[in-house]
Amino acid sequence: MRIPTKSREALLATVAATILAGVPAVRATAEPATTDACPDTAVFEVDGYGHGEELTNWRNSEFNADPPAGWQIVEVPYHDGVFPGIDEKPLDEAVADGVGKLDAAVRDFHARCFGTRLVLAGYSEGAVVAGDVLERLARSDDIPHELINGVLYGNPRRAFGDGGAGGVAGGIETNLPTILPGVTMQGPHDFGDLAVADVCNGNDGICNSTNMITNSAAFANGLIGYASGDHGYVLNPAVDLGKGRVLYRQPQRVPHGPPLPIPVGTPWQIQQLLGDGPGALAAVRTAREGLAGLVGQEVLDRLAGNSPWYRLLQSA
Repeated sequence: MRIPTKSREALLATVAATILAGVPAVRATAEPATTDACPDTAVFEVDGYGHGEELTNWRNSEFNADPPAGWQIVEVPYHDGVFPGIDEKPLDEAVADGVGKLDAAVRDFHARCFGTRLVLAGYSEGAVVAGDVLERLARSDDIPHELINGVLYGNPRRAFGDGGAGGVAGGIETNLPTILPGVTMQGPHDFGDLAVADVCNGNDGICNSTNMITNSAAFANGLIGYASGDHGYVLNPAVDLGKGRVLYRQPQRVPHGPPLPIPVGTPWQIQQLLGDGPGALAAVRTAREGLAGLVGQEVLDRLAGNSPWYRLLQSA
């Protein structure tokens, strides 16, 4: 018996629907399978102040010249900056630029190579950028946490902890309060359960900034350390991976001991507690007035010329 054309089409449609009903739908956003082209480890590099677009410090490193087998380098340039009017972008805008670019690079790479270990590596202001993205990933399950690692050097947002002889210390953004619009001191990073190596030199006042109220000599030690090259690091995330919080002891440049035994927080902590009143800025001014006697005016003049963080202290 010949089935009319319209009836035959209807019957075929019914049969096709019946068969497909038992086949699970494939999502358009399904992750592709890992291919042989995917490395074991991808390291995303973000550089510091003055080098955000060129990545000079990373490109000059021995690690970049000869990365380990199975490691792929992904450079993430961004428009760095800290101080308004001097830099093209102030800190908040510069960090936001870097965070957006790094976050997109990491997620795009994971979508292509979902089995690759992802290492976010940042130096100085780049450590703020990489650290901020690590914080974001720590609060999300978009990428399995066991695949995410961080290696940060000279991190201005380093969390409070052992600061050596001077006592508890954190990054400069845990010490200085917010002084200028667009240059927000965000306080310490919190990486949750992510594996992050936060590497810091003992004399580096950018990542090891002692409470300027209770230990002015240790705070001054960090400033002269920065001016004397102690903010420099051997950038090698393959070596430092998984080390956690690291503080490399160095001979003191300004003699100091433990802090005064008084329960007073840093100016940043005071500002968080009391708001934008005069207390935090007054504390910064008091500490600033005693610096010349500890490190010498020549060092302060040098810092004023090349350190945006010291310029912030001057602006209080």
